[in-house]
Amino acid sequence: MRLILAGALLALAPAPAFADVTARYAIGSQTLTVEVDDSGDYRAELSGKFAVIRHGGDEFVVITHNGKAFAAKADVFLPLLKAKMAQNAAPPGGPGATLAFTTRQGNDETVAGRKGSSWRITAEAPGSNVLILVMSADAQLAPVGGVFRHVVTLALDAFAPVFENNASFRDQLTAVFAKGTPLTITGPATIELAGVSAESIADSRFASPTILLDAKALDAALSEPTATPGEP
Repeated sequence: MRLILAGALLALAPAPAFADVTARYAIGSQTLTVEVDDSGDYRAELSGKFAVIRHGGDEFVVITHNGKAFAAKADVFLPLLKAKMAQNAAPPGGPGATLAFTTRQGNDETVAGRKGSSWRITAEAPGSNVLILVMSADAQLAPVGGVFRHVVTLALDAFAPVFENNASFRDQLTAVFAKGTPLTITGPATIELAGVSAESIADSRFASPTILLDAKALDAALSEPTATPGEP
C-alpha cells in the first residue's frame, strides 16, 4: 500500500500554463503518463495503480486496489498518507536525523532526445545509496517540471517522519528539482523519460471523479488485504 500511496503522491501538483504536453516515463515494464493542458489541468496515471487529476483548481486521487478504483479529493488523501507514514516512523533523535547529504554534478546526458545535467545526491556515510537525477531546462517540459517540483514538496512533508525529518536530504532534493524537469530518476527503481507529445489533449481526460470517498472510507478501502491472483 505504501508504494501505491507514494506513487500517487508523486503526481499531485498544479503546473504553469503552457501548450498541451504529454510526457511518458518508463518505470520498468510500466508507463507513467503525465498530461498537462494549457490551463494547468493535468492527469498523471500509472495504469492499474493510480491516476491523479487536477480539474479547475481541484485535485483528486484515484487508487486501484484489488481491481477496484477508489477516488478522493487530494486534501483527503494527503492527511491520510501523512498519518500512515507517521505510524511507520523511526523513533525521534535517531542518527538519521542529523545525517549529512551532498549533491555533486556529473556529466550532461541526453534522454529521449532531450539534454539534461546529471546530479548525484548521497549521504555522507559508508555504503550509502545514491540518488541520481538528470534534469532538463527544456521549455516544452516546464509544465511537467512544475508537477514534479510541487509533488516533491508534498512528498517530503508526508514522508518526513520516515526520513527522521532530515533537513539536509530535504534541502538537497528540493534544490535539484528546482533545476528543471527530470529526464531520469535513478534510486531503488528507475524512472526514465520515454517520449513527449504536443498533441491537443481531450477535456475528458481531466474529468473529475463522480464518486468521492471521505478519509474513513478511503482508509478502509485501501486497508483491505491485497488479494492473490485468482481470488474473487
